[in-house]
Amino acid sequence: MNNIPEIKGNKDCREYWIFLFILTALSLFMVCWFGPISEFSGHDYYFNIGRFNVLIDALKSGSYPIYIDYNALEGYGYFTKGFYPDLIILPFAAIGIITGVGTAYHVMIFTMTFLCGLFSYHAVNTILKNPFAAAASAILYTFSAYHLFDWYNRAALGESISFTFLPIVFLGFYHIVSGNPRKWYLLTIGYSLLIYTHLLSTFLATVTLGILLLFCRKPLIKEPKRIAYLLLAVAVTLPLISSYLLPLLEQMASNTFYYNQHENITGQTKLSLSEIGWGMLSGVAYPASKNIAGVGPILIVLVLLRLFIKEKSKYLRIADLCAIIGLAYILVMSFIFPWGRLPLGFIQFPWRLYEFVVLFFAVAGGYYLSILLKTKRQYIVAASAIILFTIVVFVVNNNNYKRWQTIAKNAVPEWFTGVPALENEYYLGRMEYLPVKVPLYEFIHQRRDSIKSSQPNTYVSNLIKDKGITSFDVRVSSSDNLELPLIYYKGYKVVQNGKELPVMESDYGLVQTTVAEPGNVEVFYSATAIQKISWYISLISAFSLCIFIYISKKKRNKAINDKS
Repeated sequence: MNNIPEIKGNKDCREYWIFLFILTALSLFMVCWFGPISEFSGHDYYFNIGRFNVLIDALKSGSYPIYIDYNALEGYGYFTKGFYPDLIILPFAAIGIITGVGTAYHVMIFTMTFLCGLFSYHAVNTILKNPFAAAASAILYTFSAYHLFDWYNRAALGESISFTFLPIVFLGFYHIVSGNPRKWYLLTIGYSLLIYTHLLSTFLATVTLGILLLFCRKPLIKEPKRIAYLLLAVAVTLPLISSYLLPLLEQMASNTFYYNQHENITGQTKLSLSEIGWGMLSGVAYPASKNIAGVGPILIVLVLLRLFIKEKSKYLRIADLCAIIGLAYILVMSFIFPWGRLPLGFIQFPWRLYEFVVLFFAVAGGYYLSILLKTKRQYIVAASAIILFTIVVFVVNNNNYKRWQTIAKNAVPEWFTGVPALENEYYLGRMEYLPVKVPLYEFIHQRRDSIKSSQPNTYVSNLIKDKGITSFDVRVSSSDNLELPLIYYKGYKVVQNGKELPVMESDYGLVQTTVAEPGNVEVFYSATAIQKISWYISLISAFSLCIFIYISKKKRNKAINDKS
């Protein structure tokens, strides 16, 4: 990253390497301490393992990009990739070919955790010009109780990884508003990575940036060119994310899915005062009756240090803004905010905002602490306290995680078999992306692997499903509509005797075709034109952006050398 601060002396260099060592050690300790994640699998763990397995199989067979998880729903298929982007986890799936999926999953957790701390450090240090505040903020944010809760209790892979890219987003925004606007591409890079990771976190980040724009409108008005750079960042982001966004929009426009009809549960899941209070103790203490997490006590204490600071500076105003937004978001998560009456049901859980609260509190608290420290001894004591507290959070959070997962395993053991089945809802949760015509997932189990015809004299034989291709032989006496054991998504093709047959959605949300002659029929998912074109758009855009950054950096270095 171009914003990495220049190391000016041996002391600064030594302190930076100490930070990297601590970050590496804590990331490794976290992964080792929590142990094999499969033993106490979190809520979405098996769903994400399924995503890994789909990618591993696709990479082995050379069929990537792959959109349909052909093994899901007893072979009926689920359009996983279209709604859950896989670009960020793709390298770890590649590792899984060699190491196995379990090891690859742990490598991913370690890598993304380390990068989260690294990006956080450089973002905060660039903005606040304070290495100690940057190091403290990075450790507190990266290993916050809520981040651990996401990684392990919830196994919410998208949201967990989004922690890594949020600092890049806000650093890019800072450069456009108040720093070097020629580094606008940091916002583009961070935002693109965030979108390829987790759409809901991207939405919340967009809302947050909108709030920050209100506070930062004066420098934008004073220097209109900064607005132009902001618009440029947005414009370049769109083609970069097209390989995910365009297929998503195409599929959403092609059908009606269950997510359109799900009940708005945000009003039911907003936090009570008791839950907010327990959230402030996360990492140290948890309630016995509910599995929740929150901001944690050390961040609360560090933010309260603001009461003891008298001096003023532009950096303090930035820290204060972070603290204010964090406090506001805690109120927004509570019963005060009218979640149930607003069209925000897609967010599901208001407490997703904790991701932003811990980031803003970590930045504010780290900076407040750095101002109050005066001697080298105080710095060492404070750093040691943060590290010790982080280890305590690991231990306590791990105990809470294993306690609740043990209770769940004893209560509903079928959820922990690791084998998708009717009893565990095939590890697809609420199945938001099933077409609404599909009655229920139980219907698929009852229907079995059969082909339904509308004519009594139609005979189907030799039904085979192999590597995404469904084939069968058919004999017909007249034109007949066949309903196949495949969930309908736009992009399926049916070929008989070298001729392409019409494809439509049946009354039950399955693939249906019309057969007029006997012969062998093959059915497979073929990427749509939009899916194919969008990949080229993203690849060309990414390549062009890399060239632009390289040339820009070369020009800046030349200008610096000419001046010196």
